[in-house]
Amino acid sequence: MILLIAKVVEKREPKMENEDKIYTMLKCEHCGYAFVAPYQKDCICRNCNLFSIKIFQFMYGKHNLFAKGGPKELKIVSNKNISRTKKKKIPNIELKDIKIVSNRIKSRREKKKIHKNLFFYGIVSKERIPIYYNDNKSKYILELTNNLDFISRSILSGTLDKMLIIIGNENEIEEKKLIARFFEKNGVIHILIGNFSDKDSDWIFNQVSWFFNDMINKDKINIKRLAEIDRREISIKMNIFLNYIEEAVELKVKFEKPNFKYIDNWLRLHYVGLSSESVGVISLLLDKENILKFEEQKHFEPDSEQHVSRIVEEIIDFSESVMTAKIEVILATILGNMKGYPRWISIKSGFQKYYFLSFKKLDNQYFLYSITEGNIEKLESMESLLYLYLKDGVSSKFGSSLKVFNRMKAKIRDIMEPFPERKFY
Repeated sequence: MILLIAKVVEKREPKMENEDKIYTMLKCEHCGYAFVAPYQKDCICRNCNLFSIKIFQFMYGKHNLFAKGGPKELKIVSNKNISRTKKKKIPNIELKDIKIVSNRIKSRREKKKIHKNLFFYGIVSKERIPIYYNDNKSKYILELTNNLDFISRSILSGTLDKMLIIIGNENEIEEKKLIARFFEKNGVIHILIGNFSDKDSDWIFNQVSWFFNDMINKDKINIKRLAEIDRREISIKMNIFLNYIEEAVELKVKFEKPNFKYIDNWLRLHYVGLSSESVGVISLLLDKENILKFEEQKHFEPDSEQHVSRIVEEIIDFSESVMTAKIEVILATILGNMKGYPRWISIKSGFQKYYFLSFKKLDNQYFLYSITEGNIEKLESMESLLYLYLKDGVSSKFGSSLKVFNRMKAKIRDIMEPFPERKFY
């Protein structure tokens, strides 16, 4: 047997027959399809329509077919001094123990078992222009991000940080958890959803944002007036780069709890809401210090000093209406598309300081949501206290009367008065 050994030669000769033989040895790792030149720049297998990391590494690695000097030639040298492998006895196996499966079927079955740590990556401008998304079914996450960004900036005066998503049906014993992370740079928001550690997520954001910004500058793409041809070009290049990034990051099969570094050892309650099937039944704003900036969203001016109390009531009513509408849109979007719900959304307001928009799933399709500030480790104890005054109302499905919920709203307002600054320790 003759062993073919490939050696790199710096100078290029006119005929490249031997190099062509090496090219034809490339096969798709998904379906086994043998690639034949010319290769596609997007590295997509023509047979199974999946991205092939093998052809990507071959085209953009050491051979680099698209470099200015072209690929380096391969010289084939024979070596006859090879020791043959010794023959081994193969034990007799009964036919009933043998299962014959074709290579194509086997590869597809194995492919389904592979855990994908990257669930979604998207890019959207702060002006609500969708730029990139790696999954068409999850395109709605871009609009959801813009809605979350609006609450973060206009109401909580912070920066969108993370979101914990709970996915699972009522019949499932274990609920799946996903972490969505957000990164803002140069007027666009990057969204990453998957089982990544904080360290890996930061590395991914830095690598992808650098690649994206470099691509935009080199190709002179105007994000504010994004043409469809530019969007397709961005999609092709981003898909190739993200597959490379996913191969480079260590796989995280198990969910890892995100780390928060807090200055505060308390959790302050600013807002409480209760809804049933996207219908708000309780909306209670406890913030009297104008921390949530509602008064600035609408111009309120009393006609006289006697009208101050009336203006305060109008501000509170307006604030509660705004919060109910915005939160219900967020909840309905995730419930309808992802078959799950957000457990909490973190908004960074300063150095190691956070606001949280949290959701708690209750019986009979009720959701308790709240806006808090401080240390989220105190969230469950606060929700347990609120549930004591809500359990009678959520024991049955919502009908049409709000009387019982109005009484619960007044009760929650009364029980919060003894708490200094509405803080839970």
